[in-house]
Amino acid sequence: MLYITSTRLMRESEDAVREHAYSGEEVSRRICSQLLANEPRYGEWHARHEVKMRFVAHPRRRDPQIQALRTVAVEQVHRTALVNYVRQGRITGAARDRALGLFHGIADVRDAALAEHRSYLVAASTQVCAYDLLGLVGDGEGLTLIRRYELAYGQYFAMFCEREIARQVKASYLLGFLLPEVKDVADRLRLRIVGARLKPADPRRSPGGVVPGLWPPRMPVRAAAPRDPAPAAPRFAGQPAAPPRSRMAR
Repeated sequence: MLYITSTRLMRESEDAVREHAYSGEEVSRRICSQLLANEPRYGEWHARHEVKMRFVAHPRRRDPQIQALRTVAVEQVHRTALVNYVRQGRITGAARDRALGLFHGIADVRDAALAEHRSYLVAASTQVCAYDLLGLVGDGEGLTLIRRYELAYGQYFAMFCEREIARQVKASYLLGFLLPEVKDVADRLRLRIVGARLKPADPRRSPGGVVPGLWPPRMPVRAAAPRDPAPAAPRFAGQPAAPPRSRMAR
């Protein structure tokens, strides 16, 4: 049975970070270059990513490994959602402080922003690697579904934050009635990602066009293809996309 080892997954991931730092599209280049420029943060990412790659490698069978890799990718969508919401929505000033407060409670706003950025940098770097690895093993369908899920979950996350902030300032949020429907769209996409039947590998050729037994082929050094923009608290991918839990309630 064809499978990929954790050592191979880590080697490909390390290569992906270096490649994207110098030749990736704008977002992935910024993420990976910042990671490489900060040695302690790179060490933190490496240790956490290695745990995830061991999880992916553990089944030692192709289809369960791809499903595990999809799970890792979905988790990073959740972990990067807050920073993506603030950046893509151009949330500034008091609105940004309130958004951070939803997940960091009464912590100092500056400390909360720094902590969230550190978490984002580690998760986003793993997200970059997971997408490259899914492409490497030939899971184009999974990549397409996860990118659609990024958009759906990002929309849900933004609406959730806006509703909660409106409640804080005792304002009405007119789109609140749409939140269950938007959540349902994200839930259904996530279930397709983690529960979809995988297409069998071509017995004549592996994903990179080489003979079986060398699956997958070594990731070539190349300029990364442009990606769709990515859209919180981590969950197991099999759980429903429940509203992000506010740390105020802790």
